[in-house]
Amino acid sequence: MQVTVKEMVELLEEMAPKALAENWDNVGLLWGRNDKHVHRILLALDMTAETVAQAIEYHADMLITHHPVIFRKLQQVTDAAWQQELLLRLAEHGIAAYSAHTNLDCVSGGVNDSLVKRLHIEDDDVLDTSNGLGRIGKVAPCTLADFATFVKKALKADYVVVGDAGRKVENVAVCGGAGSDLIQLALAQGADTLVTGDVKYHSAQEAVFSGLNIIDAGHQPTELPVLDDLADRLSLHFADRHWDINLKVAKESMLLKHI
Repeated sequence: MQVTVKEMVELLEEMAPKALAENWDNVGLLWGRNDKHVHRILLALDMTAETVAQAIEYHADMLITHHPVIFRKLQQVTDAAWQQELLLRLAEHGIAAYSAHTNLDCVSGGVNDSLVKRLHIEDDDVLDTSNGLGRIGKVAPCTLADFATFVKKALKADYVVVGDAGRKVENVAVCGGAGSDLIQLALAQGADTLVTGDVKYHSAQEAVFSGLNIIDAGHQPTELPVLDDLADRLSLHFADRHWDINLKVAKESMLLKHI
């Protein structure tokens, strides 16, 4: 059965509605033609030279990313800027680009639920009920050092950074990507530990001195798990609809590494 980009977009927006995205975000079909037929899709966290090269080599018709391939207003599209040059490569190879960002963060089965699953968090619930971001639940009681080691291994992170508030780990809040804005909410919900990424020094101070352990496992490692889960969910939908589409998850190098 022939499937168009437009039909793929409709499926993706059933799974992660655009209405769930933050008002500052840019999600949806951001590059390409609605009427193009889709036979191969590459899933990636980011549009980078690495993932675009894989999409081209794979002969993908569509690149689906978590982070928007276009975020700020474009005044021109030339090869002078790296992101615009990548958009030109996609255009030259007829590859459409779709991005699901904060809507995939908060939706059920999205980024944060994938993080909960990888970290073996049980009895989880939404952390911020105003927008669906973050999750909170329970783990088997352990020391912060042991839990941080487990997080590093479970997320295949090159390193983690830990702020120790002197508390045993049992009630854990998570937010994939950058979730230090949720520190006070995590405390109010009874968390003893927050796992997220992109934690700044003063945010770490706020957490630790307020009595919250914090583990910065990196932006990429806390979000990458959703790609395999999304691939599995999409494959099931393709089978149910009798769509003949091949799907592949990109291999993405860690931007920040421990040396």
